[in-house]
Amino acid sequence: MKKRILLVDDEKNIRLTVSRSLNSESVEVDAVISAEEALERLALRQYDLMLLDLRLPGMSGSELIGQLAELGISVKTVVISAHGTIDSAVKLLKAGALDFLEKPFSPKEIRQVVAKYL
Repeated sequence: MKKRILLVDDEKNIRLTVSRSLNSESVEVDAVISAEEALERLALRQYDLMLLDLRLPGMSGSELIGQLAELGISVKTVVISAHGTIDSAVKLLKAGALDFLEKPFSPKEIRQVVAKYL
């Protein structure tokens, strides 16, 4: 069975690069541009992993993690961001994120992180 990844990022280039880097016979990537869209997808479908940007239009990635906890939706989450600090990374990890990957990252780096959690 294919593993399903939900990519939440408002940057088109990131969505394209990550999708191209990860889509394969064993991995399917759904990409959305907002936390609100991510909530809709997570309500309809189960994902094996979510790659989540922090800065999004509307609800932030941090707020999405909180919403998921409130709604009882469980999904492995790796935060990807160019705007993270050590403090924010620690807070996100305590809130349930598995890892923090700083942008910019290479296709090889994203494949390694995904392989680690799938």
